[in-house]
Amino acid sequence: MNYLLKLYIRYPIEFIIFIIFFSIFKILPLGLARKLGLFITSLLGPILPINNLVKKNLKIAFENKNDEWINSVSQKVWKNMGETIAEYSHLDEISKDHITIIKNKFYTEAFNTNSKSIIISAHSSNWEIPGMSIRKVNHEASAIVREPNNPLINFVLKRFREKYSLKCLSKDISGTKQLLTNFNKGDSIALLADLQLSTGVDLNFFNREMKFSSLPAQIALKAKCNIFLGWPVRKNDGSFEFEIHDSIKTTGLANNSENILKISRKIVFFFESMIKKYPEQYFWFHNRWKLN
Repeated sequence: MNYLLKLYIRYPIEFIIFIIFFSIFKILPLGLARKLGLFITSLLGPILPINNLVKKNLKIAFENKNDEWINSVSQKVWKNMGETIAEYSHLDEISKDHITIIKNKFYTEAFNTNSKSIIISAHSSNWEIPGMSIRKVNHEASAIVREPNNPLINFVLKRFREKYSLKCLSKDISGTKQLLTNFNKGDSIALLADLQLSTGVDLNFFNREMKFSSLPAQIALKAKCNIFLGWPVRKNDGSFEFEIHDSIKTTGLANNSENILKISRKIVFFFESMIKKYPEQYFWFHNRWKLN
């Protein structure tokens, strides 16, 4: 019964609302669309129940910060969310004119060679930016994404990702199999690997244990390929930067549980260091520590 209610009532209503706002944002210039998006989320976000989770997550990650700081950052988190939502109607413009990819030695290693690699990032600023950046440099890569529960909305977002981002596969067994098939054929792998999982390796994230995916480390050790750690940043002028900040080399490392854990820890440490720099841009809406 609940499934039928979702399928024939809830999902169509959600989709109609999605299309209405998507169309409004599309009609407006990018700057105005962002302002409208952040106005809506800044107005409604703080009164929604999920705002309590945002604040709880921030208090755990930044336990030495006072309530004034927590409240200020949580408001900025909602602003970032509003801008991100509005930007889905302008991915074409953003891809062409608003992404700068920092060209450093890690960029050269990751993109200026024919070697396949694993590129790791997280849900920060606009989380479509890593995939769009990789697409811009014409680097063949496949990605696993968590799709929206609403199949109608997912259908639309999937079309946009195919056009402006990577080959996006479902976060399930079939998606993982296809990812590995593409990898074996020469594609690199791109993952946003920061969310809590039901299975994985137990690691400390801001001094609290949670499960992270061991898939990047497992694949890299087996294939003897490099893992590159990238991060998207929303700039004050409305543009984005994407930079590969570091790499993890697996050549010479044994494919065992000890090295899987070591590599996974390095990835999580990178996440923490970048989130501390840009806490207002991170996705704090996920109940990663299973808070009540």
